[in-house]
Amino acid sequence: MFQRLFILCIILFFVQQASGQVLEGTVSDRTTQVKLDQVEVYNQQTKQKTLTNAKGEFSIRASVNNVIISTRVGYKPDTLFLVDMKPVKRYMELNNTLLKTVNIKSGAFDPRTEYSDVYVKAKIVNIAQNEPLAISPSHIFGKEGRDARRFKRKLEREVSERKIDARFNEAAVTALTPLKGTELDYFMVLYRPKLKALDEMDDQDFKFYLMNSYKEFKALPPEKRISPPLH
Repeated sequence: MFQRLFILCIILFFVQQASGQVLEGTVSDRTTQVKLDQVEVYNQQTKQKTLTNAKGEFSIRASVNNVIISTRVGYKPDTLFLVDMKPVKRYMELNNTLLKTVNIKSGAFDPRTEYSDVYVKAKIVNIAQNEPLAISPSHIFGKEGRDARRFKRKLEREVSERKIDARFNEAAVTALTPLKGTELDYFMVLYRPKLKALDEMDDQDFKFYLMNSYKEFKALPPEKRISPPLH
C-alpha cells in the first residue's frame, strides 16, 4: 500500500512539473518606474495569458526554458527567457517611433496674407506699410468693421485648430490605442487638448497623455464611450 502511494506521489510530482509552476513578477515603465497595469503577459509555449493588476503584478503558470512575452499598447514588447522560477521584475520601454511616423504636418495657412483685407479692416492698419489708414469713424465702428473683426477671430481660431490637428489626429491616436469607429470619434472629441496645453507637451508627455486618456476612457461604461444622440 505504501509503495503504491509513493509511486502515485512521484507521478503527481512529475505531472505538476510538466504542467509548470507559477511565475510571479511585476512590470514597470523603464523611464518613470511606474507600475503598469493592463499589460498582457503571454507564455509562448503553453499559450496561457494574463494581465497585470493595478500594482503591475502578475502570476502565470510557466516552466524553465519557457518564453514570456509582455505587451501593452504604446510600449515595445518585452521578451523573457526563463532560466529559473524566481520572481521577476520587467521594465517596458515606450515605443518612441510611433508618433514620429504619424505626425501630420498641417498645410501652410497664413491668414494675414490670404485675408490681408480682413486684417486691414479689423485692425485699421496698413499691413504692407505698418501705418494707420485714413478711414472714417463710420468705417471703424460700422458693420463692415465689426464683421471684419469677427471674421479675424474665426481665422485665428482656425490657425489654433490646425496646430492641434498637426499632433492630435486619428493617426496619432490609433498608433497608441486600439480605438476605431464611433469610440475613436468620441474619444477625440472628449480628449482634444487645448493648444496651450499641447504646446507644453514634448513627445514623451504627449504619449503619456494619450495613454492615460485612453485608460480613463475605457473605464467609462460602454454607453458613455459613444457620442450621445442629438435631440
